[in-house]
Amino acid sequence: MSRLITIDDIADIAAGAAVLGCGGGGDPYVGALMTQQTMRGAPPVPLVAAADVPDDALVVAIAGIGAPPVLIEKIANGSESELALRHLEKHLGRRADYLMSAEVGGLNSLYPLQVAAKVGLPVVDADGMGRAFPKLEMTSFHIFGVPVTPMALVNERGDLMLMQTTSDQQAEHFVKHLAVGMGGIMSSAGFAQSGADVKRAAVPGTLSICQDVGRALREARERRRDPFAALLAAMRATDYYRHAHLIFEGKVVDVERRITGRWSMGQARIEGPAGVLELAVQNELLVARINGRTAAIVPDLLAVLDEDTAQAITAESLRYGQRVRVLAASVPPIMRSEAALRVWGPQAFGIDEPFVPIETLVQRHAA
Repeated sequence: MSRLITIDDIADIAAGAAVLGCGGGGDPYVGALMTQQTMRGAPPVPLVAAADVPDDALVVAIAGIGAPPVLIEKIANGSESELALRHLEKHLGRRADYLMSAEVGGLNSLYPLQVAAKVGLPVVDADGMGRAFPKLEMTSFHIFGVPVTPMALVNERGDLMLMQTTSDQQAEHFVKHLAVGMGGIMSSAGFAQSGADVKRAAVPGTLSICQDVGRALREARERRRDPFAALLAAMRATDYYRHAHLIFEGKVVDVERRITGRWSMGQARIEGPAGVLELAVQNELLVARINGRTAAIVPDLLAVLDEDTAQAITAESLRYGQRVRVLAASVPPIMRSEAALRVWGPQAFGIDEPFVPIETLVQRHAA
C-alpha cells in the first residue's frame, strides 16, 4: 500500500515528527522550509509501506548528523543529502530503489522526502527508532545486524567522506570527531539494506503516524478545539504510542546547555503547581524527574509542548519564561526489548537507574 506525499503534507509531518522526536532530530521549522522549497514544482513523493518493498530492493537511509543547534545558525545549501546518496551509490555500484528515515525527528523525518523529490524515488514509511537518538548504533537496524557503514558524509561546503568501519560503535567514534572538523553538522547516506532487511529491522508506519499527529494538532487549532486532547487522542490511537500522558505543566525557569563534540548536552528546569520538573538532555530529552522522582525515562518518549498551541519545542529552543506542558508516551515494543535496552536504555547514557515504562510510572505517581 502506498500514498502520495505533497508539499501540503510537509507541515503536518514536521509537526508530528517534532513531537515524536523527543526534542531532537533537528529543527522542524527549518526542515519544513527546506522540504517545501525542494518539493515546489516537483511531483508528489510516493510513501510505500515497509511490507510492500520488494525483498531485493536497495533501501538507503538519509539523515543529518551533528549538533542540531548548528543548523539554525548555518543552514544547509540543500544539495548535501543528494551528494551523499550519489557517492554511496557509486561505492555500492548500484542505484537506490527507495529512501528511508534513520530516525523520527523534526528534520530527519523530512530529509528523505527532500532527496526523493529531487531524484524521483519513493520513500519507505518506516525508520530505525520510532523516535530520535543521538548515536549511530542506537537504531533497530543495528540490533538486527544491519550496519550503518558504508556511509557517505557531506557538509555544506561539499566536503565528502566515505566511511567503512568494523562496527557501528566505531562509526560513532569517528563521526563524533568528524562532525567537529566538518563544521558541526553533516548530511549522511547509510544503513544500506535490502527490502527483506527493512521488513525485519525497521519500525514500520512511523512517517504516517507523524503526519496523523501533525494533522490532528493543526485541525484542532483551526477548529479552536483543545490541541492537547487532539494530540493525546491521535497518539493513543496508535499501537506504539498509546500510553500517552501529560505529566506536568509550568514555566521554564532555567536552561543550561553546551555543545560537546557532536551533541547538545544540558538540563532544563520547569516550575509549576505540582512542584519542579527537571529534564536531562543529550540532543534528545532523556529523563524527566518531578520533585526528584523519575516520571519518564529513555527510551520512552518525552516532549515539551507550548502551553497554548501544543507545538513541540525542540531541546535547543527551550528558553526561560516559556509556559509549557510535558508529554510522555510509550514507544514501539522493539525499543523496550532486552537487546534494545542494552543499546539505548538509561545505562547507555550514564543514567544509573533501570528503565521503567511510562504506564507504570504514571500509576506510581498517582498512588
